[in-house]
Amino acid sequence: MDSEQEPVSSKSAVAPIREWISWRAMLLALLLAPATAYWSGQVLQDTIFSLMVPPVVMTMLVAAINLLVRRRWPGKALNEGELIVFFGMHTIIGAICAEWMVVINPYIYSYGLFAEDSPGFNTYVNPNSNGWFFIKPSDAPLFKDFVIGGKNMAYALAHMHLWTRYIFSWTLLVTLVCLAMLCINSLMRDEWTNREKLAFPIIQLPMAIVRTGAGKEKPWKNRFFVVPFIIMFLIDMLNGVHHLYPSIPMINVRFIGDLKNMFPNPPMNAIGWTPVGIFPYMAAIGFFMPTDLLFSCIFFFFARKGMQVFAYALGYTESAGEFGGGGLVPAAPYFSEQSWGAFLALFASSLWVARSYIGEVWKKIITGTGRAESGVPPRIAFILLCFSLAGIAAIGLWVGIPLWMVFFETFFFLAFSVALTRMRGQIGAPSHEMAYMGPNQLLVDGVGTQSLSAVGISRLVTTFHFYNRIHRTHPMPHQLEAMKMGDSAKINQRSLFIGIVFATVIGSVLGHVSYLIKFYRYGPMHEGGDTAGVISTLLNRHQPPNAVGLLFVIVGFAVVMGLDFIRFRIPAFPLHPAGYALAMNFGLDYFWMGLIIVWLVKLFIERYYGLKGHGKLHQVALGIITAEFVAEAIWSVYYMVTHAAVYSVSINGRILWNQ
Repeated sequence: MDSEQEPVSSKSAVAPIREWISWRAMLLALLLAPATAYWSGQVLQDTIFSLMVPPVVMTMLVAAINLLVRRRWPGKALNEGELIVFFGMHTIIGAICAEWMVVINPYIYSYGLFAEDSPGFNTYVNPNSNGWFFIKPSDAPLFKDFVIGGKNMAYALAHMHLWTRYIFSWTLLVTLVCLAMLCINSLMRDEWTNREKLAFPIIQLPMAIVRTGAGKEKPWKNRFFVVPFIIMFLIDMLNGVHHLYPSIPMINVRFIGDLKNMFPNPPMNAIGWTPVGIFPYMAAIGFFMPTDLLFSCIFFFFARKGMQVFAYALGYTESAGEFGGGGLVPAAPYFSEQSWGAFLALFASSLWVARSYIGEVWKKIITGTGRAESGVPPRIAFILLCFSLAGIAAIGLWVGIPLWMVFFETFFFLAFSVALTRMRGQIGAPSHEMAYMGPNQLLVDGVGTQSLSAVGISRLVTTFHFYNRIHRTHPMPHQLEAMKMGDSAKINQRSLFIGIVFATVIGSVLGHVSYLIKFYRYGPMHEGGDTAGVISTLLNRHQPPNAVGLLFVIVGFAVVMGLDFIRFRIPAFPLHPAGYALAMNFGLDYFWMGLIIVWLVKLFIERYYGLKGHGKLHQVALGIITAEFVAEAIWSVYYMVTHAAVYSVSINGRILWNQ
């Protein structure tokens, strides 16, 4: 573990929660859940990065109120552990209501209600869709008011009974998948948090918030926090006013330019879209990242750009730089396949490093022993894991998907999820946008398309589409980070486990309701063309297994294993395999420039000011991130009330991506 992360991982003198479960913390989290769910669903710009705005700001508000309660009624105030339970539940709610709901809710109705506008729906989807997961064209008359829009919230809620079975079915599937991930995290928590001592950079701000809310820290008395906070907050408010009144000048800290414009001629213009931007809150998160991992991310980002130029020079002029996962058409230099090989290697290496621990856990599962007083017993977690996997398989069979396809998709999705979760615990990358990376790509490369049935493929692609998207708000890393925060505060992990399960169910239900309210008012989104296109590709492009694609999966696997081999033997080796896995896809393209600035600043501070300087830098980073999140909360509330095209600190604008 990088020593710079010690402020959060050090053993603090925090009294454990006496009750094994904190009902008031869970009740408060559930009472405020609609606010986080609505915000996360209405303003996706605030949830498309690792540290999401809605749960952080909601925890900040609760922590601030808790400080006032502590002054007047000290015995009634929430303690640090209870604030962690609140944040853990809300970060799960935000994760599910964000991108997972984007690739689930609009698809429920699109195939059936927009079949006339999209011939592919009736050709590839509707004849094979399950009526509990997707609206059939024959049911379209029931939803004519929904398609028209213009209805208020009261009308939407009064007609929510039309959606009950769809919400139930999808909530059941999402809960089973999240339960499987939660059980894996529960079984591996001690290995990743206490033995390997992963850095967990993402939790630095949430931990500072809950400790401040519990009366243990006073950042407003530290000038290295206050001054950057004031400066950054004023910049964001000035930029927001500029978007409302363009005559007022602004200080651009988002997209500044495009590096591609410096190279107009081939083959160098094959680097593709390479935006130059700072994004202060994302750059500031880089201050918490271990220095070698920060450098590795930057190095492999430019290595990927070099591959694009090299592929173009070799004659791959139309495919260089593309990510094949969306259209499932592998293309040089096979970034999706390299990414898959890298993540499978990270998964395999995580099992290898933890092999002795896994052996100990297996003995506890067999014998029924384990530290039940501090968390979910290993046997219970394993039984719940088996139950959730069996439930996913049962749903797949009920829908009509061959069992081997369900197993294939779920195994590789969970393997990817484990690798992503552990990687985020190591790197703490501000974002991990894995563009259209999913098991479907491996299915095409490894099995081919010749022997796949139309019915099975149609049902697989539509039912498990959320396995194959972008993964920016993947719930599993948020689960583990909440557990790490719980470890730091010595809270009972069973309380957190139950809270996360509740949050998963509530988050799914509220997410659907939130989206449907929006669509009843403004009209529904027309989605589904991407999945219909994937089904068409799989059924009409008859091809055997892709040997070249599989070769690049092996290449990605070998690169990660090779870097691991070198690092174990040369401790000072600067390149980390996790940086390669993240950079081979679309995870760094928005904010690479900010990471370079942070890396140079960190090198300077560590070289000339040591640990004392690093501690001050830690406060500066917290001040910048806090200011950006507070400003974003103000502009997001303004946006939700007025729907004006206001400013956003996010990597995406509220109207256009670079607005």
